[in-house]
Amino acid sequence: MVIPVVDIFAGPGGLGEGFSELTRDNNKPVFKIALSIESEKFAHQTLMLRSFFRQFPAGEAPDEYYSYIKGRISLSELYRTFPQIAKKAEKEALRITLGETDNSLVDMFISDSIQDYKNWVLIGGPPCQAYSVVGRSRSGGIDPNDKRVFLYREYYRILAVFKPPVFVMENVKGLLSAKIDQSPIFRQILDDLKDPVAAFRKLNGSKSEQLNCPGYKIYSFTTPEDNNDLFNQESVRHGDYVIKSECYGIPQTRHRVILLGIRNDLNNMSINRLRKEEPVPFKSVISDWQKQQAKFVDLDGDGINDNTFQERSGKRKQLFGPGAKSQQQKGSPREMGSEQKQQKKGRKGKN
Repeated sequence: MVIPVVDIFAGPGGLGEGFSELTRDNNKPVFKIALSIESEKFAHQTLMLRSFFRQFPAGEAPDEYYSYIKGRISLSELYRTFPQIAKKAEKEALRITLGETDNSLVDMFISDSIQDYKNWVLIGGPPCQAYSVVGRSRSGGIDPNDKRVFLYREYYRILAVFKPPVFVMENVKGLLSAKIDQSPIFRQILDDLKDPVAAFRKLNGSKSEQLNCPGYKIYSFTTPEDNNDLFNQESVRHGDYVIKSECYGIPQTRHRVILLGIRNDLNNMSINRLRKEEPVPFKSVISDWQKQQAKFVDLDGDGINDNTFQERSGKRKQLFGPGAKSQQQKGSPREMGSEQKQQKKGRKGKN
């Protein structure tokens, strides 16, 4: 049975794509994106396009989809060609703003998407600009009046109301060192996620009387907890929640805080931690990118073959490869710029 996924603060859908790609031994998907929520216009366009793509069986996306990718038709033309599929994608990928859209409407969308499923997953990462080291350096620290700082409260509100069995929350590494009024915000986020009803009750009082979520235990994807802690203190350090992608077979240095939450009444769940792998050189991944790009981007519509690739590749090397500076053709931008400089010098000399 496929497991529904609700993706909030989805951005262009990278985290959801990862869930969508996981398959069982029979190549059937483990998860299905039931709902994605994003407020930014262009990120939402990507969400909807990817939802449109996923409506087709694997390997059976229509030619029109690739015609759009190649720039031959517009997005509206693509959706007009497959109106029913586009309608499904529109229902799955919502453009609304959490924290501003009425909660009852948000809850209705989530209820409709998960239906009667008891086993489903909540994923997403609240906006990270307020927590990132770069963002803080630009603004001189965290501004308590920045609405993005507390948007994680929308996350724990949904946990409190819907109590999904599992959640995955992602954010930037800077979250670990972010502070508001000298208080570490990551510590507060962990406490609120562990007991979302108590967190919701602090801000909403009587509105939370009917909530009965049992709370969550937060796990690291990389480091097992110490069950022999005699003082019953938290045995996973905050840094253990950071996943360093280059340590796990990804050809990119990308560090992210990723939290795994499992509801407290689910006591017998085993957790498989990530296994470290040998570093993958970036060069080994992109060594044939030019050939793949040439095969994919056929803007002329005249077909792509190895001869075409060799011709285009040769032109690139002529213009940008070793020795290109000494082989500049007459009329190139660089040479024309040089000629203009000489002309200016000549005019100055005459004056």
